[in-house]
Amino acid sequence: MWNIVYYVILAVILLVSIGLHEYAHALVSHKLGDPTPKMQKRLTPNPLRHLDPIGFLMIFLIHFGRWKPVQINPAYYKKRKQGELMVALAWPATNLLLALIAILIMLIYSRILWIHGTDLQNIVDLLFQWFIAWDLVIFFWWLFAIINIALAVFNMIPLPPLDWFRLVKSFWATGAYWMQKYQMYIAIWFLVLILWPGKNIVWWAISGIAHALFNWIFGFLWHIIFY
Repeated sequence: MWNIVYYVILAVILLVSIGLHEYAHALVSHKLGDPTPKMQKRLTPNPLRHLDPIGFLMIFLIHFGRWKPVQINPAYYKKRKQGELMVALAWPATNLLLALIAILIMLIYSRILWIHGTDLQNIVDLLFQWFIAWDLVIFFWWLFAIINIALAVFNMIPLPPLDWFRLVKSFWATGAYWMQKYQMYIAIWFLVLILWPGKNIVWWAISGIAHALFNWIFGFLWHIIFY
């Protein structure tokens, strides 16, 4: 039963996060003068417009998938480099904002219901040892925050076809040319690192960064709001 609940929660979080992420890309590019996202009916937060059904299913089968990236045309931008930079930043900015909102909800909920007069370390201990396991509200928003931080970190890897490869193309043309020339080989080795059984180096690193950032943001907001 718990497995079903977990996968339902995970599906909801991914659909919301991916839908808002792609919408952020589309909105920024649209505001910069690019009609492409609107013409392709991608100027919407509706996740179904951005969903690749097979790629989404693969997330649950092999823990790695894909969605339909928003197509943009930087030729419409008045300042191409700055425009591509803004579009590339739209993903991590959106995901980090969603994580921030999730952590704020966790803090307010936990403070109201069950934490009184304790220090930050005890709060973190309670979250991870008890309430994440048994309180679905805490678990949902904790997982929501972790996934969005992880998505932000993952897409800041400057390799094709990830979002921050646009920055490489804008500011390091030689490196971008080399990466595009050997894109197939880069993609193969990247997938090997992600999917190799028992040696998932990429996800191990991203998970560690995501949890560290979560703890830092959680502690920072706790001290601001409740001290």
